[in-house]
Amino acid sequence: MSRCTRTRNLEVHHIRRDGGNGLDNAKVLCQPCHANTTSYGTQGNSPEPFSQETKDKALKRSGYQCECVSNSGCH
Repeated sequence: MSRCTRTRNLEVHHIRRDGGNGLDNAKVLCQPCHANTTSYGTQGNSPEPFSQETKDKALKRSGYQCECVSNSGCH
């Protein structure tokens, strides 16, 4: 599977809306990949934002790179 290699405009995405704000529910995506997720911009209850500490840990874990592995051409 190919991986997006973008390192700019990174956002921390909730994998599941009801999955909480822990690191296990965080995925780093560039803005175009984030906008391509099925839940981005949809109506409904939005989860609470991640803490800065969780964002920092997610970014470090990802190597400061988008974690998208979609082959559908996210951008």
